[in-house]
Amino acid sequence: MSKRCAFSGHRPFYFPWKENESDPACIHLKAALEAEINKAVADGFFYFIVGGADGVDTWAAEIVLEKKKTNPEINLELAKPFADYNKHLQNDYGRRLRAIEEAADRVTAVSDGADEAADYILRDCYMVDASERMIIVYDDDSKGPSGTKDALLYARSSGVEIRQILVPNKLCGETIMNSSFRKKYGLNIIAIQKGHNT
Repeated sequence: MSKRCAFSGHRPFYFPWKENESDPACIHLKAALEAEINKAVADGFFYFIVGGADGVDTWAAEIVLEKKKTNPEINLELAKPFADYNKHLQNDYGRRLRAIEEAADRVTAVSDGADEAADYILRDCYMVDASERMIIVYDDDSKGPSGTKDALLYARSSGVEIRQILVPNKLCGETIMNSSFRKKYGLNIIAIQKGHNT
């Protein structure tokens, strides 16, 4: 059985660029996400699970589906908290999410939608429990409640390998060509964690 990798990450409104995917910082984040997917495939992960939200889930699914065109071993599972999740979206993300659902190898509705708040938690737990690795896009400076933060904490407590992509606010607006993250900011974009060890 193929090793499994799941994703968790912010929706667009958490990022300074909102829905402007042409912002250089968003382009850089997507490149970092693709690099992590490439590494996962190189490490023997061919089964990917996304949660079906706009933002990081959508970007990850689209990258995985693009890779599937040249590597038929790759599979994508869409794990929705309940069957009608995001059916109301009529914007560009709604169109993209419907295309992802049609192209996915498997679609799982984790719960019945009777308690949506609980269903989101169940969906995140399902994804963590089904995976050996999580790729998580999460800004450690984020304040307030966050499903991504909850998924990260649960993954840490479960001992799942975590590959975290950090997106500090001060990097927004930088062009990719001008950004030398290590030189300019003294940091690496990707932090690698396993369990509680950094």
